[in-house]
Amino acid sequence: MKADSLVQSVNLDTRVIHQQISAPSTAPTATAASSGQPAITTPAATPQATTADSTASPAAASPATAATPAVTANASSSTAAAAAPEPADTSSTMPSAGTEANASTAANASSAAANGTVKPISILQVQQNAPYDLDILDQAGLPLDGKYEYTNDGTGVNVYMLDTGIRKTHEEFRYAPYMNKTGTRALHAWSAVGDPSNSDDCLGHGTHTAGSVGGLTYGVAKNATLWAVRVINCDGSAQSSAVIAGLDWLAQNYQLPAVASMSLGSDSPNQALDDAVTAIIALGITAVIAAGNYNQDACQLSPARLPAGITVAASDKTDTRWPNSNYGRCVDLYGPGVAVLSAMDTSDTATMTASGTSMACPHVSGVAALYLQSNPTAQPNEVSSTIIETAAEGQIKNADENVGTPNRKLQTYLNTAPSVTITPAVLPPVVLFAGASFSAAAASTQTIVLANAGNSSVTFNASATPTGLFGGWISMAPSTGTIAAGQSMNLVLTYDITQNTFQTVLQAAVLITTSGRPAAKSMTASAYVFCPALQTALPEATHTTSIAFPLVQDTRPITADWPALANTNGTWVYFDAQIQFSHPVGSLAESALEINEGAGRIEAINSTGPNGDLCGGFTIRAKVQFSPWETLQTTVGVTVKGAEVTDVYGKTFPTYVNTSTIDHRPVGQFFAPYMPYSGSQGLVTSEQNVVLLLVWSEPVTGLTPNSFSVSGPSVTASIVSGLKLLRGTNTYYHLTVNLPGDYYGGVTVTLQGTVTDTAGTSYATIKSPGLLTLT
Repeated sequence: MKADSLVQSVNLDTRVIHQQISAPSTAPTATAASSGQPAITTPAATPQATTADSTASPAAASPATAATPAVTANASSSTAAAAAPEPADTSSTMPSAGTEANASTAANASSAAANGTVKPISILQVQQNAPYDLDILDQAGLPLDGKYEYTNDGTGVNVYMLDTGIRKTHEEFRYAPYMNKTGTRALHAWSAVGDPSNSDDCLGHGTHTAGSVGGLTYGVAKNATLWAVRVINCDGSAQSSAVIAGLDWLAQNYQLPAVASMSLGSDSPNQALDDAVTAIIALGITAVIAAGNYNQDACQLSPARLPAGITVAASDKTDTRWPNSNYGRCVDLYGPGVAVLSAMDTSDTATMTASGTSMACPHVSGVAALYLQSNPTAQPNEVSSTIIETAAEGQIKNADENVGTPNRKLQTYLNTAPSVTITPAVLPPVVLFAGASFSAAAASTQTIVLANAGNSSVTFNASATPTGLFGGWISMAPSTGTIAAGQSMNLVLTYDITQNTFQTVLQAAVLITTSGRPAAKSMTASAYVFCPALQTALPEATHTTSIAFPLVQDTRPITADWPALANTNGTWVYFDAQIQFSHPVGSLAESALEINEGAGRIEAINSTGPNGDLCGGFTIRAKVQFSPWETLQTTVGVTVKGAEVTDVYGKTFPTYVNTSTIDHRPVGQFFAPYMPYSGSQGLVTSEQNVVLLLVWSEPVTGLTPNSFSVSGPSVTASIVSGLKLLRGTNTYYHLTVNLPGDYYGGVTVTLQGTVTDTAGTSYATIKSPGLLTLT
């Protein structure tokens, strides 16, 4: 990864109002790491004076000041007097505590939790006098009704809080009464800061966000399991390496279903951090990320810019965008994040009010836990699409839609509509052959099954839209319809490329929308169109590779269309090799090839398909070093590392090596061993002659003075006036160049035409030009 950089939690420069405890009146500012590395910060809260009606401007303070807010000594003289939080007022038909029925219900719930299974409450719960940030989640519009209604509570779902730690003994994290369990749902996971076994909160940020996810009073998912993964220091800062270490720990220790709640980020792109978050998403962990509090484009920050995560902006109780919230197309939706009341770390009953995208993020994490309770095998893309599609559209005022921010408001009603199962979750590619009928081993149709598991009918719309240059090759039927409760319907995709002769990968966007849940499902349909010659190359057939060398010389036969590839200094010689795979390979990476055990270099890789890139063939151009005056042959070897080559079926090839010999025939080189002389028979004339030495690597014939041309900056009428084979040799020639008498400068002598070796083969030479400078 890059040089380590500073990451700050989103707590430190949003507006904070503390309850029951006094708070620092100033906020620490992010500072660069002591190593001098660049700082990357993501703010989320600005500490303020304790009283609710006071305001304070952020100002610099030492980390020590901000680390642990001071508890008010005299409750009677403070507006922040300590008191236990008011318990939630819930209304339901569940048996009351202590009754026989309740004992049975609690025992069943406890057993389910102990066995790791997911069991919804299944009875509507109503929290009366709910905090606004919960109340606003179960209704699309205003005014608020003072109630938070829910049926799921996150039972069996693991929410990993990558934050400042959690005060695990806080009353908010006790088990719900019907679970009939004592202890806490807030558990130690790991700490990247200090002692790995200590994930206690020393700032309050992590306890607050955990309370919004799963607190009994202030939480969305009131029975979710909360894991403290401490990656942020007591002053609210963290090295990017600590955050990545926490994500790496999670990747090795996660339990599904799982959510990673990340109220943190950077103030600039950080690829290493993005990669670490992407890795946990690939494992099936839904990642929820604060958009950041800079009033800027979230696409400029990590990990908020990741499309695979759920990026959350902040809004208030009037459904108005928080002015400091980041915005843009990388935001997925708004969540309540202004004046949010939740737990605090200073005691087991302490609370505080805070604002920022840090506060909006855990609300979405809680909603994700609600969905995963009923859909424990759902992948992150399904969780994300469901939350996005069930959001209330157009409710947020000043949503910055003009810069691409979606106007979506988080909602919790994910399980009230009929449930629709769509299979398969991913469409496998269909294999077709250009200009031919469909292979017996390849299907020309695919079936998608919509199953309605609800108790009322569901309507749907379906479409398949080609995304490339080619259209008309895919269709879907039916495109609309109604599915009765408990019934299913088959949607058939039909592929038709019989008129197409182009070998490529065709793709189409498949979109299914329903009146149930999920409200939308997007998939990609792919058709691999191969050369007819590969129709027998089925996935299970033996995978082979061949390498051929069509022409390997640093000179060229005059009948060949062979470019002048050799460098004039003679240190490299180039060659082509043709690689053919038995199965279609979409691309061939340079890292999968090796020339002369690493001593050579790849110059170019090109597909050799006649009309596309899925014929399994590639031509590579490579070069190796050689010394033609020491040897007339150079051996070249090409290795295809099969384990790094994957065909379109996902299968690899065995490693294959082949070699050939470069024949340096013939090689000529110019030398200028003699001083130029003037005149004829010692008389000074208007001309000057330069004698060059031309040396060949083997005997050649066919040379004449007309085989050469002379050029220079001011040469207008120079010729080669003489060519003579030196006595006693068959490879050394004297070459006389006639130049104007007043010429001074460099000349270039180029050998053109052909030469013939002793075997009678004619070659067009490319070991020139040679450069001569007159003195």
